[in-house]
Amino acid sequence: MAGNAEKKQATKNAKILKEIHLISLGVNVITLLIIFLFNRPSNKKPFFFFNIPLVICELIVEKIGRPRFALEKVSGGRIVPKLVSSGEDLSQSGLTEYLFDVIYFTLIQNIVLVILGSNNVWYLSLVIPAFAAYKLYGLFLGGRQLLGGGSDVKGEESASASKEKGQSKRQQKLEKRGQKVRYR
Repeated sequence: MAGNAEKKQATKNAKILKEIHLISLGVNVITLLIIFLFNRPSNKKPFFFFNIPLVICELIVEKIGRPRFALEKVSGGRIVPKLVSSGEDLSQSGLTEYLFDVIYFTLIQNIVLVILGSNNVWYLSLVIPAFAAYKLYGLFLGGRQLLGGGSDVKGEESASASKEKGQSKRQQKLEKRGQKVRYR
């Protein structure tokens, strides 16, 4: 028997998935109608090519977030669904948040494509890998500082700042000793 927390997460995930699929369906249908009825823009291939990340991200979110049920017989011969897995929490940060960002960004590009009628909108897709590189760079720097690598610029700045405050040498040593990482 699934707990209340799992049931709440399952209903929340199902609601989020339904909303994202309906929004995506609506925007894409309107975009396709405008593209084919008004023949604006004339080249339709970029639309299909640049919507591949949207489809992939939606499939991943669907796979990890969809609650799974199994049919179970209960007394009286009735068959009722039993919650097997509530799926991953779709409101968590990290990779899931990035997937939703890609989905929403692509849908916004589709709306701008309809408004402007130009395939130049797809150059905005370069923002997605640039944002990923920015996040990875921050993650790399955080890990590097955590492992004690990199320069000691911050330590030098704090030592010079403490000298400016008028601390004695003893106070500076105690502060420096407190900043050191201790392994046990």
